[in-house]
Amino acid sequence: MQTSQRYSLESLTLNQTDDQGRLFTNAHGIQDLTPVNIVGASVDTVRQLFYGKPKTTLIDKLEQHAKAGESIISLSDTIGSQKWHFTRMGKVSRYRYKLQNNDEGIVILFCSFFAKIEHPGQHLKIELSPHFITQRSVQKIWQRLHGQLGLSQNFLEDAEPKGCAIHLACDYQGFRLPDDFLFKFSTRSRIIRSYDGMGSIDLSDLSESVATYGSSNQAKNYLIGKAASMQFCLYDKSFEVVKSDKKDYFHREWNVYTLGEFDEKQTVRRIEARFHHSIIREIGLGMGKEFESFEEIAPYLTDIWRFGLEKNRLNLDDRHEHLHPFWQLLMEDVVFTVPATGLTIVRKKKQSSEPIAKNLGLAVGNMLTIWARQGFTVKQVMQQLRLLSFYPQLLDNYKSRRLTESDLREYVEKSLCLRRLIGKAA
Repeated sequence: MQTSQRYSLESLTLNQTDDQGRLFTNAHGIQDLTPVNIVGASVDTVRQLFYGKPKTTLIDKLEQHAKAGESIISLSDTIGSQKWHFTRMGKVSRYRYKLQNNDEGIVILFCSFFAKIEHPGQHLKIELSPHFITQRSVQKIWQRLHGQLGLSQNFLEDAEPKGCAIHLACDYQGFRLPDDFLFKFSTRSRIIRSYDGMGSIDLSDLSESVATYGSSNQAKNYLIGKAASMQFCLYDKSFEVVKSDKKDYFHREWNVYTLGEFDEKQTVRRIEARFHHSIIREIGLGMGKEFESFEEIAPYLTDIWRFGLEKNRLNLDDRHEHLHPFWQLLMEDVVFTVPATGLTIVRKKKQSSEPIAKNLGLAVGNMLTIWARQGFTVKQVMQQLRLLSFYPQLLDNYKSRRLTESDLREYVEKSLCLRRLIGKAA
């Protein structure tokens, strides 16, 4: 990937390059990006996951509200004095309850359908809106999420952060994507959707937040990649803020960011890089770090942005040899919270534990057959298992699957019963 040399009018007079210049020169010629105005660079969404055991007292209260058909509730003694819009959810949402407060900018999904309520699991997902994020420092955000009186402590026992998805957004004016954008765009994703005229773009992965917009006079909107991986969205933000009734808020934010240079008459377009929590975790592993919480990720947001633009990039031609100057501008000039550290980012998948798990499963299965023949009870089997040197490894394997020792006991009870019923213990 070849980049352009950058000059400013002043540096040209001295025959010197300028890292901040808007004149980009390369083998294809010169491109002047002086008209481009970056009007915003922000963390658009934070989705923080927590692992722990749900507090039964809170579940009891929520069930009482649900049975009474109450949709506006206050839980002042647990999660603050604000009122929350409360909904009991279906299995499609993965969580049993949703609490939402748009004034503060928080959506809480609580109590997973895919883990037992009485056992620890990934029972809490908290989504923060742009206006919640922009009004607080990283420390204040994390204090609200996981401080001594944070939300996680009020919903879960022994809460611990277990993954964080982030959406990084850059808003700009003064540049139109080329009509042959898809031919010049390189990505590993197999899913690319373009929207001409009227179209739908899912802006938040929540079904009730799908925005439908577009007209024949607008530039194309693109959705690239899957929500469960790395996803890029390029769309007309000016139109979207009108449809979502957030025009005043965003105009105010863009004016603050540009120190009053935002032009209300010009269209604002957005490039949004969305990173699933699994991708963030892999990025962390590649850097030798644990990226399970927003607090841990925040110092590297600019590095992560640049990594996303490198893996999904606009080129000058369909041969993908030269990086487009506009993409270079986004990579080099846009900063989130703190400047880039310069660390090389490489995604690294967690080492597979499948071979170890398979061996443990075979060993335990064979021993259960032996103990079933000898007439051992469940209690005796569990006592024998705890004496084995690899028992801690067995529990770690269960924990990695969000299971506990209670689940192991249930498996032992079921296995002994089956062996006796089908004759393996004969």
